[in-house]
Amino acid sequence: MHPLFALPIAYILGSIPSAVWVAKIYKGIDIREHGSRNAGLTNVFRVLGWKPAIPVILVDLSKGFLAVYIAILLNHYDWLPITAGLLAIFGHSFTCMAGFRGGKGVLTALGVFLALQPVLALTCFAFWGLLFAATKYVSVASIGACALLGVLATFGYFSEILPVYKLDIYVLVLSWLVSVFVIVKHKANMVRLWNGTENGFGKKRKT
Repeated sequence: MHPLFALPIAYILGSIPSAVWVAKIYKGIDIREHGSRNAGLTNVFRVLGWKPAIPVILVDLSKGFLAVYIAILLNHYDWLPITAGLLAIFGHSFTCMAGFRGGKGVLTALGVFLALQPVLALTCFAFWGLLFAATKYVSVASIGACALLGVLATFGYFSEILPVYKLDIYVLVLSWLVSVFVIVKHKANMVRLWNGTENGFGKKRKT
């Protein structure tokens, strides 16, 4: 297989609309018409519960990981795994299998970086967990973890202080592209946070 075939494969993998399909199979509904109307894990969990959320987690993580892993196996261009990862995230958010209305890409991005830089990915995930535990807002945790991704990637590229994060320019660029993309996708959440109407776990939503 020609190495460039990894790119359409990455987009198709990313485009698998797990939240949409799981909600349709489990309850016969379009998850984008319920709750926050986002085709992502958090909305599935809120609307349908934890059981249907499990396959969403597994699929969204796996599609990001596999998109990069396939490109790495082909091992031809240095930029190929990075581009494949980006296309998987774009595919998740703009899925051709569900009217180009997908999720925000957080879990798929985690899968991408687990394949590229697992220590960096797990560090950001741990920070996500700390922020969520402290605030009870998934959006705050996701925004904070994405911001940390860009910061740590910059540190890892320019500094020898953290050699465990040593990475190349391609991963650095991808880190900032993903950080900015995911944060922008959370703009509605940021407006609700500012207005005090964001829905947090264990918090009653204001009207």
